[in-house]
Amino acid sequence: MPVYKYRSFKDAEEHLKKLLPTDPLVRAAKLEEILKQLKPSRPIQRGVFKFKTLEEANRHRQEIAE
Repeated sequence: MPVYKYRSFKDAEEHLKKLLPTDPLVRAAKLEEILKQLKPSRPIQRGVFKFKTLEEANRHRQEIAE
């Protein structure tokens, strides 16, 4: 992600308006698009798992990935 430098707050506000428009419907659509990109592709399992061997842990990881 690029880093931007601004000479004044006015320049920063203008750039922010380009990123997120002031129209609420357009802003909501753009934020929804960003959230879809952040959503994990697979469900995350909750909890702590203990394994006796490394092979058992790798097998469990492979089963989750499928």
